[in-house]
Amino acid sequence: MLDKGKEVDIYWFSGTGNTLLIAQTLENFLKTNGFKVNLKAMEKSDASQINLSRTLGLAFPVAEQGTFPLVWDFIKGLPSPGKLGIRDMEVFMVDTKMVYSGGIKGPIKKILRKKGFQTQGAKEIVMPNNLMKKKKQPEKDRLKIEKGKMAAEQFARNLISGKVVWRDIPIYSDLMGSFSKMEFNWKLFRNIFPLKVDNEICTRCRLCEKNCPTESWRFNKEQNRMIWTKDECIYCLRCFSYCPVQAISYGKKGYVQNKGVSSGVIGRFLKS
Repeated sequence: MLDKGKEVDIYWFSGTGNTLLIAQTLENFLKTNGFKVNLKAMEKSDASQINLSRTLGLAFPVAEQGTFPLVWDFIKGLPSPGKLGIRDMEVFMVDTKMVYSGGIKGPIKKILRKKGFQTQGAKEIVMPNNLMKKKKQPEKDRLKIEKGKMAAEQFARNLISGKVVWRDIPIYSDLMGSFSKMEFNWKLFRNIFPLKVDNEICTRCRLCEKNCPTESWRFNKEQNRMIWTKDECIYCLRCFSYCPVQAISYGKKGYVQNKGVSSGVIGRFLKS
């Protein structure tokens, strides 16, 4: 059961916006029920400096049956309230997925419990697919989004009433989660599906550079074009999804953009 006397800090990471939309849904529901909630972008936050007097929320997407390296690093970088003698540091987790994860809840719960956090509950929410999407399906996606938001509200309701759980499958979940921790898998994906820029279309607005969580994009003044540094990229597809003129592509097929929130919404959180 969430302590109403504590503020709630929800740290989120979102590539194409689905997770941010769910984080905002949680925020709105909790605020409506008397909680003070703060949404904070993981990539703009120092995990070691979180406020241990507040309830911690984590929200992120599934990737490679686990999650993105940035998220793993953030969670591993969290302080250990147990070592500081803090016994009531509550944490909850929500992830967004296309179909299945397998390697999220168990490994993350293990990390947090070892640090001394009180794990309250975890929820996985199905949202529209944004990877290798071949055609737009607005009505189908709208229904998924509505179901996802309802699932998020129910999760928040259960958090308040103390009816949440954090189930996992030992060994199996650790195995599944290990794939997303391997740099080889991310490197392979980048090599097979490199991100490309059509310089005839690109307007040099540099939104990809501003929004990239790993600074994998930069503007080359001499060549007057955007440069992608693949070794830093975690393939969250934020650049692809939010390019205003669709100048960025990947793979050999014409995959379509699909974003959960507007560019303005995600950009507001990423301003330094």
